[in-house]
Amino acid sequence: MRKTILAYIAVVLVTLSAPVLAQEAPQQENKTSPAPQAGHFYRLTYTVEELSESGRIINTRTYATNLEIGGGPARIRVGNRVPIAEGSGGQYRYFDFGINIDSNHAEERNGKLALEVTAEMNDAILPSSQGVQGEPTVRQNKWSANVLVPIRKPTVIFSSDNLQDKGKVQVELTVTPIE
Repeated sequence: MRKTILAYIAVVLVTLSAPVLAQEAPQQENKTSPAPQAGHFYRLTYTVEELSESGRIINTRTYATNLEIGGGPARIRVGNRVPIAEGSGGQYRYFDFGINIDSNHAEERNGKLALEVTAEMNDAILPSSQGVQGEPTVRQNKWSANVLVPIRKPTVIFSSDNLQDKGKVQVELTVTPIE
């Protein structure tokens, strides 16, 4: 008889506590931020700036694309394929000059956008522009990193010295939600 009463009390306690536990579970879920949903779009605006040694901006280029959370990568490709004479035999080498920017693996985190960015810039200084004969000087800047960017706030994500002088090259990213 004693075992039957204890079993009955246990069943009653489990039955009564189930609704209380069910009510507490949603409250615990609300404490954490909701997972970002696939299909949310952002506009990514990249600004590439060349700065003089005094810090003054001497050249600016802007590139923009859209990126979907949970979607594939966003890629920007801008440039020229340039033939450069190789010796006096009429042979040419072709170089790709321009900019490539890849954005991938985006996710929302506390009002910011986390994503993987790879940027590559290639250009050349031709000998004729320097009054010298010979091969062109090819300049290349390459960056790759996971970045965390505040929404609607321009943020410098990459920066490096310019190898030909004491200036700098930097890449700034502005993230804007697309409603």
